[in-house]
Amino acid sequence: MMISVIVPVYNTSAYVEECVRSILNQSYTNLELILVDDGSGDNSLEVCKRMAYDDERIRVFHQENKGVTAARRLGVEHSRGEFICFVDSDDVIEKEALSFLISKMNADVDIVTTWDSAERIISGGEYVNRLLQKTTNLALWGKLYRKHLVITSKALEFRREIYIGEDQLGNIRMALHARNVFCTSAAIYKYRDNPQSVWRKRRWSLAYEEMFRDEIETELGDRIGEFDEAWYKFQLYVLYDLIRHKVKFSYKRDWIANLLKKECSYDLTIREKIVRAIRCRYLCRCLLKFGCELKYKINSFKWIL
Repeated sequence: MMISVIVPVYNTSAYVEECVRSILNQSYTNLELILVDDGSGDNSLEVCKRMAYDDERIRVFHQENKGVTAARRLGVEHSRGEFICFVDSDDVIEKEALSFLISKMNADVDIVTTWDSAERIISGGEYVNRLLQKTTNLALWGKLYRKHLVITSKALEFRREIYIGEDQLGNIRMALHARNVFCTSAAIYKYRDNPQSVWRKRRWSLAYEEMFRDEIETELGDRIGEFDEAWYKFQLYVLYDLIRHKVKFSYKRDWIANLLKKECSYDLTIREKIVRAIRCRYLCRCLLKFGCELKYKINSFKWIL
């Protein structure tokens, strides 16, 4: 069973060779490596071509800068494997990563996800719940997907305006079509916290967060009732992000007003209760900060004991 490892590359000439070496050195050998240069301004493309010259398992594609999702999509279009694994070009994977992932992919499983809390098999619907509540790894990288699921769910087909949160959105699309998901706590992927990443350089805005919220609501569609609690908590998290990143908004906005007046008996965290109860951005932010500091001190005290 061939695994197509797809690596979108953008201005990572300092890291991409280490990334590629970690993939080529896998104990699982039935693989192809697709490098997609997304209009890099440095010499990333030249580095990719040089490595491809030395190893026939590597194929290199180039496109004008269209974003990571478009780069991944191009990689999938040219892939020949039955399974897809995404890796970011500034990260690396452990030597046994692909062997481990494929060993968990049985006949009834469509996705294998890592960095989870425990090892278990859950339904696609339960995976949607966990993705909405951010209680699982939201990233596309470091997982194994059936190729037909990536394609039929249109996991990588959304407009360029969605440039933050696209991994969460893509995973939700696939989860809505998936039969079962194998979850494991294995840390087979080494993530590099790159200060030049889109996430690190993002600017928070009400317009974007509301657009992304609407996009998720559209994806859930007629099935939104299945995920009522998770959808509620997802929206609380959107509100939490607006508050903690000092984005100006009015509590009278329809979706916020409806969210906070809804009666619910869900088991909420302290953070969620604060966001739900306090109607002043500044006071809410102060309470959230105090709660975070208090939790840190309590955990530190427990460690000392």
